[in-house]
Amino acid sequence: MRSASFTRDRRRSAVLGVGLAVCLSGGAPPAAAQQPEEAAHELPKIWQGVYTDEQAAHGREVVVRHCAWCHEEDLTGGEGPPLIGGTFVRNWGNRYLDRLYRKIRETMPPGEETVVSAEEKLDALAYLLKTNGFPSGTTPLPLNMSALRDIQVVGPKGPQPAPTGALVEVRGCLQQEGGRWRIIHAVDPEVSTIDDPKGDAELAKGLPLGSGTVYLLDVFQAPTALIGHSVMAKGLLIRNPDEMRLNMLAIESIAPSCP
Repeated sequence: MRSASFTRDRRRSAVLGVGLAVCLSGGAPPAAAQQPEEAAHELPKIWQGVYTDEQAAHGREVVVRHCAWCHEEDLTGGEGPPLIGGTFVRNWGNRYLDRLYRKIRETMPPGEETVVSAEEKLDALAYLLKTNGFPSGTTPLPLNMSALRDIQVVGPKGPQPAPTGALVEVRGCLQQEGGRWRIIHAVDPEVSTIDDPKGDAELAKGLPLGSGTVYLLDVFQAPTALIGHSVMAKGLLIRNPDEMRLNMLAIESIAPSCP
């Protein structure tokens, strides 16, 4: 009975994994996804196999023991949110595995964060990747934050621009000009979450800035003390033909000065 249930879970996970590829790539599954050997050199790193099947299998055991009561064995969600498909894309698309792993390491399972080892949580991340349709490889996912920081959660075609309405983060230099708040030297907005703005700003130290400008809306508490700082702002994105805007929900200092 359990075997039949697991077969159904795998079939449903496979379908959701294909949906993830479509969602991340912005259209139908690309030919590269159908012929990985011919186009492996063109695929983003996460599509080249960054974990092993053995690691993911152990990760599934970790999920069954410690996470299924909240997220279900196939990660489709129960008392907790789904960790597969569209919800996963909205929360983690275009972000990097170091931040996802840090989230798992420091906050999961709620109230029992130290019960599961760092290695087991890494294996659970491998299972999460497998369940979301990312292919396995011959080398295990490493317990190395620098290596995880090099693996971006993207579709086979690579990063896609965050759409209007997405919850995003923007890094750059804070200015106020003519009564308007703006971030200059801004990187292109990246899909984000709102759970840990201060922690995410800490992780952003040393990352390069960009060349764009993003105007901030709904700035209820003026961040005057952060003028001239390198900052990370989070909010809902509005893409207009003439300018990019952010309905700001949070802002944190990355460094007290800008390059």
